[in-house]
Amino acid sequence: MPVDGGYLALRVRRNAIPYIQAYGKCVLGDILAAFADLKKRADEIGDTEYARLGAEPADENFDGDMSRYQEAAEEKGQDFYYTMVALRQSTLNLFAVGLFHLVEQQLAHLCHDGAFHVDPPKDTNLGAVANWYSAHFGLDLRTLSIWPSIDELRLVANTVKHAEGDSAQKLREQRPELFEDPSVYRIFAAPQIQRPIHRRPIHYRPLSGDDLYVTVKVFEGFNEAATNLIEEVARHFEAHLVGVLSVSIDGPNQDFVLKLPESSRTRRPPTRSKPPHSRFSLIQ
Repeated sequence: MPVDGGYLALRVRRNAIPYIQAYGKCVLGDILAAFADLKKRADEIGDTEYARLGAEPADENFDGDMSRYQEAAEEKGQDFYYTMVALRQSTLNLFAVGLFHLVEQQLAHLCHDGAFHVDPPKDTNLGAVANWYSAHFGLDLRTLSIWPSIDELRLVANTVKHAEGDSAQKLREQRPELFEDPSVYRIFAAPQIQRPIHRRPIHYRPLSGDDLYVTVKVFEGFNEAATNLIEEVARHFEAHLVGVLSVSIDGPNQDFVLKLPESSRTRRPPTRSKPPHSRFSLIQ
């Protein structure tokens, strides 16, 4: 079964790109909506708690001072607010991890096709998949313009999952602002206020919404980078619409060659017609 670059590009455009775009929209538009109006909700919780405490029967020692009830109510509202802020940060951190692995899986999925006579990568590890693309699709993913952003996303994913380690150290060198609490940054954003220079050397709790801060803007950037990476892959295949990916032994002017180990080339496939100048060929 011949497979041309247009077919592979179509797989990318109909499956991978829309799913990655939908993933980002869902996270930013639907999932984060659960954390909307946190200050208002915290105030409502505090007011409800104050009303509950005020409705309790007073004992003989009550002197009419409601301040302690007010403090307790405010503390309950604050506990809710700070817990939800941390959970919102945890959610963004976790979905950044998911975005990276989604890119890995979408790229790896393209290596699976019934027309291919080579084994796909053994797993979805981005390094293994990139090597497979280079060897069999003639596309070195690491040379694409958007690759540095994808590599940063990989470091973010590893840091969220494993906390302090090699990835955290590399990420700290490349994106130190991701380790600074944006709420603290806003406090010291005014030019008349000197911003303290303090970075914790060890990061323990990125899954608890602490130590690593993927903001909405950062997530949007990573989601755009993921989409652009897959888009570049699609354009790579579209640039080779002339010719087919076919079962063949050899052929002139081939740009992409899907290879099998030498031992598997002993069996010559049945003779079948193919264009005389195949640019996209599969060698069995």
